Amino acid sequence: MGGQKDSIRILHISWDEAVSLSLRLAGKVRASGYSPDLIVAVSRGGLVPARIISDVLGVDDIIAIMIKYWGTARRRHERPLIYHGVEPSIVRERKVLIVDEVSDTGKTLEIAVDFVSMAGPLDVKTAVLHLKSTSSFVPDFYIEKLEDWVWISYPWSRCEDYREFKALGMEEHGRDLCE
Repeated sequence: MGGQKDSIRILHISWDEAVSLSLRLAGKVRASGYSPDLIVAVSRGGLVPARIISDVLGVDDIIAIMIKYWGTARRRHERPLIYHGVEPSIVRERKVLIVDEVSDTGKTLEIAVDFVSMAGPLDVKTAVLHLKSTSSFVPDFYIEKLEDWVWISYPWSRCEDYREFKALGMEEHGRDLCE
């Protein structure tokens, strides 16, 4: 989000759009023939799409992993912190689909794949609603590729977005996000 305060473009995703994108993503996974046994939701952004996708694909087993780069006072950790509910026996010898809402830099998905792979799954694939051209990691499944960088405001993160903009002194960008 570098640059001038007024240079941030925001793509607002409504609940209807988010559900539609998630359903389309589930359809894309199904059409590929990939049938996961387990879905790993990247918390927090991937929780809602993962739940919708699991319902469409008939996958009852969902676990979450949270990968955090930032700590208090906006200090970046030397290495990301990983909070997870990944019990290796749940992952071992199963086909896994990792779901997040967006791949911005690709680092979160890379870490998630590496982490889940340590538990010995049969296969790991990734899925996101949006892929940004700034991502070094290309997920197996995505719905929209964004060539120009834009802040994506999903309906489940409106208040978080506003807090981020406010902390950066840019509340004019998010004033209407959490009302």
